[in-house]
Amino acid sequence: MDMIVSVVTAILLVMLLGYGLSKKLLIDASFWQSVSKLSYWVLFPILIVRTLANATIGATLFLPLLAILMVGLLVVLIYSLLVSRWLGLDGASTSSIAQGGIRHNGFIGLAVLFDMLGLPGQEMGVLIIAVLVPPTNLLSVFSMTLLVRKQHTQTAAKLILKELLRNPMLIAVAIGLLINFTGFSIPTILDQTMALVSRAALPLLLLSVGASLKIRALKGNWPALSAALVSKLIVFPATLLAGALWLNLPPLATVCLVVFGALPTAVSAYPFVQQMGGNAKLMADIITLQTLTSLLGLTFWATLAIQVSGFSL
Repeated sequence: MDMIVSVVTAILLVMLLGYGLSKKLLIDASFWQSVSKLSYWVLFPILIVRTLANATIGATLFLPLLAILMVGLLVVLIYSLLVSRWLGLDGASTSSIAQGGIRHNGFIGLAVLFDMLGLPGQEMGVLIIAVLVPPTNLLSVFSMTLLVRKQHTQTAAKLILKELLRNPMLIAVAIGLLINFTGFSIPTILDQTMALVSRAALPLLLLSVGASLKIRALKGNWPALSAALVSKLIVFPATLLAGALWLNLPPLATVCLVVFGALPTAVSAYPFVQQMGGNAKLMADIITLQTLTSLLGLTFWATLAIQVSGFSL
């Protein structure tokens, strides 16, 4: 457990460093927007392509992972709808709570898994991203179009297709899997170049995640924030762990899956909710609160998953 605490704490400190830099030294918002774009559109996709291309992928894990993740996403979506109705929230606020439950910050997940489990953890994390990204985008757009009574010029189907086609992670996953399954070998010089670029991906992403936090503005609707917090501290990781044990997944897959279940929601949820007409202020507060409390959730669930799965560090 001490090792897990140190890994998660180190990652949280890097994010807080990004927050501090954005307030004192690198205060130009356009700088962090550029770093975020560089990481999201270039560095992280290269990391995914190289990892998947060189990974030893167990094809038998695809369907179990997909089944568990789909059930988990549906459970957390239903939870979000029910608790929002109980709290008397409008559709815009409900949509933000839903996004807080069904989206995930895969950047933090890969950083945790790589520091905790090394290359096998990173490879399994990328595989989980490959399975998780399509249904997450589908449910994100579908739930927003149902909950927010905003007249969109595009149908839900077109919005879903647009989100999927422009998602750099999904494109990177497709390229990486294609290279892996065809047996194509990345030329040595190109592979070394991609390796150098990949090393910059996670640190820069963590710094930009920290810079995007709005800690001083965290004065929102606490019942709604608490509901969103429970979805990631309890509902989603508990569902994934139960599914992994039910389907008897290998210990490594179980631990990695549960870590992803306890991740805070993605920073990209904020511009998405803002664009779609949801409660952007509540979404920003959810992102900040879930990220700051991720130390507690990740430590608890990673420790529990290691114990019940019999995984040996």
